Amino acid sequence: MRHHSTSHPATVQQGVVLPMALILLVIISFAGLLAARNSANFEQFSNNMRTNQVARISAEDALRQCERIARASVEGNAAFAGEVAKINTTQIAADTETAISGGIWNTRSSWASTGANLITIAPSYDTDVQSNAQLKVANRPSCVIQTMVNDRFLITSRGLSNDAVVNGNGELTAGSEVWLQSILTPLVPTLCNSSGSFGTC
Repeated sequence: MRHHSTSHPATVQQGVVLPMALILLVIISFAGLLAARNSANFEQFSNNMRTNQVARISAEDALRQCERIARASVEGNAAFAGEVAKINTTQIAADTETAISGGIWNTRSSWASTGANLITIAPSYDTDVQSNAQLKVANRPSCVIQTMVNDRFLITSRGLSNDAVVNGNGELTAGSEVWLQSILTPLVPTLCNSSGSFGTC
């Protein structure tokens, strides 16, 4: 009786583990790099949002203060005499986009620190606000006020972030700025307090 045996050579897989490990290492490295890049982009986005928000709040504060100054010029309120003197009395002749765009607000020199009509607002802070969180003196909000026909005022405010850099011509070279504008009719009643009554603010 004869027995036949069949033998099969062992399959040798040489050098497979190392290439796979290298491929996985490349993938992991790429994923880590992508995550770091996304994190940096998110941080930059968040920082831009913060600086822009500071500039917007600053511009809103200036707009409110300058509306008070415009009303004071009509009411004869001596508390704002210095600021009232800076109101430009060259009337904007019409309530049109073309006429408004020709106002002094659209002239860059009006926003220079030496501008004759520039009104700078000193923000007030609560006592618990640290000094390093307050706006730098050079970056305080400002506005220009110009009279219009029909006893109205065109008020334009500008707010800057704390890291903003402005050159001698009033041009922003770094940081964030926000511009706001309103047309005010001082004789129109304004809601002033939480009780819901109307009156002069």
